[in-house]
Amino acid sequence: MDKNRHDVAIAGAGLTGQLMALALSQQGFSVALIDPHPADAQADDPRTTALAYASVRLFKRLGLWEALEYRAAAINDILVTNGRPADRFRKGGLSGGRLHFPSSLLPEHSAGPEGTPLGHIVRNADMLEVFRARLKEDENVDLITDRIEVVENKRGNVTLPLGGGRTIEAAFLIACDGKQSRLRETQGFRTRKWGYDQKALAFNLKTEKPHHGVAQEIFYPQGPFAILPLQGNEVSIVWTEKNPGADHYARLPEDELIAEVRARVGDHLGQLELSSKPAVFPLTFVYVNNPVEGRIVLAGDAYHGIHPIAGQGFNLGIKDIAVMADVLHEARSHGLDVGAPDVLANYVRWRRFDSAALSFGTDAMTRLFSNDIAPVRWARGAGLGLVQHFDPARVLFMRQAGADTGELPRLMRP
Repeated sequence: MDKNRHDVAIAGAGLTGQLMALALSQQGFSVALIDPHPADAQADDPRTTALAYASVRLFKRLGLWEALEYRAAAINDILVTNGRPADRFRKGGLSGGRLHFPSSLLPEHSAGPEGTPLGHIVRNADMLEVFRARLKEDENVDLITDRIEVVENKRGNVTLPLGGGRTIEAAFLIACDGKQSRLRETQGFRTRKWGYDQKALAFNLKTEKPHHGVAQEIFYPQGPFAILPLQGNEVSIVWTEKNPGADHYARLPEDELIAEVRARVGDHLGQLELSSKPAVFPLTFVYVNNPVEGRIVLAGDAYHGIHPIAGQGFNLGIKDIAVMADVLHEARSHGLDVGAPDVLANYVRWRRFDSAALSFGTDAMTRLFSNDIAPVRWARGAGLGLVQHFDPARVLFMRQAGADTGELPRLMRP
């Protein structure tokens, strides 16, 4: 076999790129996974990811979950509330409107003494470690640390001259190179993008009291404040602030930072101790209506980069992966060229509605909840209260959060 010829080339060896390579390899495709940085370059990523329960099904079917499950924290309940910041007239904290999503509300999740989790919180570094271990053993995946200099997007294949002198050929190229995708910008994709004038501050805390598997999101005018369960008595904080607030809080001494956290979450977790250094990430929106140009396809954040308000970013990418696996499997079973326009168009048709609905829905939610206009604040609280007392609506939101709506690809089906 020509070591420079593959069925599929993937640009970007982050979470989405590595998982895409493993999923397509399992389907029997040869994959070139190309990134200018080594596959373990993100080993110190301090962030965590919420894996929806339908996404966990994919991890199980790819044989990845056994190595991850003992490091993942189950989400047994989700609690959404309004919050008001402290000022000289009042104490900050929770303020009106409360929406509770218990796992027992979904019939299929009520088995056993504690029910089946609604999802899991996993450290990005742990996922990358498990992915890398599998990739190093996978004979169908060629891990290439190099830079794609040019993309020759031909009628019958793509040719990729690399900076080190090697040239890769494949039926098509999947760009998984993130929100700031160089390939998306250089290959003519029409892109909608904007910033939120917000940054996310991410860090972990050790807690005195147990979190009981509750994932909590508090909506403050500056942005959402998420408390996510980790293994043991530890939580992950994803704190959104308008610029330059996040940078200010990241520079605070630990005791002052803890005091700011306590002012927002109260005392229900007891004493708090910083267990990871705070990291700050800018928040932007990216969406491409048509993620295919010739034999180049976008997936993950390169296709739809969204706000973390609902914790759905990576789950959207996981569904891209599962759909791509189905589309390519179907094409090959009929003897078709897997990079042909009509084959790649099936990926677009399957992903377009779900991607647009969740991307723009998340954007609308961000704008609704990131302000302190009195009528809007009152409407938010009233809306949360109404949904709390209407179980069909709560179930619909839970299934959406679980990535369990629409036509599911095989890797994500029950």
